[in-house]
Amino acid sequence: MLPITFPNGLKKAFTLSYDDGCYDDLRLIEMMEKYGVRGTFNVSSGITRPEGQEPCGSWERLTLSERQAYRRDGVEVAVHGQTHRDFTRISEPELIYEIMGDKQALESEFGCLVRGAAYPYGSFNDLSVERLKNCGIKYCRTVWSDHSMALPSDWLRLRPTAHHNDPELPGIIDSFISGQQPAPDRPSALKMLYIWGHTPEFRRDGNWQMMEDYLGRLAGRDDVWYATNLEICEYALAANALEYSADGRIVHNPTAKTVWLDDRGNAVKVEPDETVGV
Repeated sequence: MLPITFPNGLKKAFTLSYDDGCYDDLRLIEMMEKYGVRGTFNVSSGITRPEGQEPCGSWERLTLSERQAYRRDGVEVAVHGQTHRDFTRISEPELIYEIMGDKQALESEFGCLVRGAAYPYGSFNDLSVERLKNCGIKYCRTVWSDHSMALPSDWLRLRPTAHHNDPELPGIIDSFISGQQPAPDRPSALKMLYIWGHTPEFRRDGNWQMMEDYLGRLAGRDDVWYATNLEICEYALAANALEYSADGRIVHNPTAKTVWLDDRGNAVKVEPDETVGV
């Protein structure tokens, strides 16, 4: 079978993930737009700052009107629990309400289909994973950074590469740019650099410039696919759904996503519901 690539034959992807729907998300969104990168904001829809009230603390939420910034191109909104309750410390009905209530509210607010999530407090168990799946969630991010850039084997227990404050992140970025894989515990030809955090941490720690430097280094590369969490997840799921002949030379794509393969350095595109010989 031919190796899978990202769209247009690319083998590296970069994405961001930031939690809680906080006021400082506005600054990160501006920065993302400046550098042409894409990412995901995990929003607890039931927690907002009142309209007209100025932010007075480091962890202030956005107002409903300010949340319109999430409509910008390159920004995905995802579930983070309607009221940000620990998924492992509430009853099953409350768990379903936290997931589905948040999903429904975000879909109504932004007019989109929400299919991603991040665990509040990073806490999860088997029940929360199953209920996320039942509610139509395709991926959910944990807080267990493992420095790996391999695609996850379980998208509902997604481990990010690193928090933005991780002291090893500069070296990981070097490896990503150079094409080397620093932690090949889950070997894959494809690499996903996944940085996460909370934007109030930049204000608290006084390191907005550090993040700008990171994005400046990573931006504008013709060998990187800049994508939201969901875009990468759904692409990977489509790639895993490809069907092959016994000798691996005939490929059928039963999904609604175009998938790309690498044929000895040549990018091969397999359109939705298409069968090709390779």
